[in-house]
Amino acid sequence: MTQDADTLTLERRFNAPKSLVWDFITRPENVIQWFGHDGWTLESHALDFTGTGPWHAFMRSQEGNTFNVSGEVTEVTAPDQVTFTWAWHDAGGNRGHESVVTFRVEAAGDVTLFTLHHSGLPDAETATSHQGGWTAVLVRLERHFPA
Repeated sequence: MTQDADTLTLERRFNAPKSLVWDFITRPENVIQWFGHDGWTLESHALDFTGTGPWHAFMRSQEGNTFNVSGEVTEVTAPDQVTFTWAWHDAGGNRGHESVVTFRVEAAGDVTLFTLHHSGLPDAETATSHQGGWTAVLVRLERHFPA
């Protein structure tokens, strides 16, 4: 894991073929299995990272707090990389600061290296907050590729 004031990079190694990891991080029927924190429900979503276009997720925590995030898938280079914009919405539905997320998938011997790069965050505090969020999401993703 690396983190600058406005950038966060997380890496995981999965004991699975690259094609399987790619399908799991991009296809909507798979993304809904790992996107979000444990105990959160996806109440509304369009989580298709297989092609360019808009995406969104409206989530509710166990405590009843709601989280709305959306963006635009801007680049898909299958089966290697997907890039999309990311912005949280406030309680009034207004989109906040926009940043950029890239998922990269690389064959690395017998495993697949997955890299999540989140850039353009407004400050170090936001990067630290997103580090916690993405780490929780990656724990869920890791459960699908046991060692």
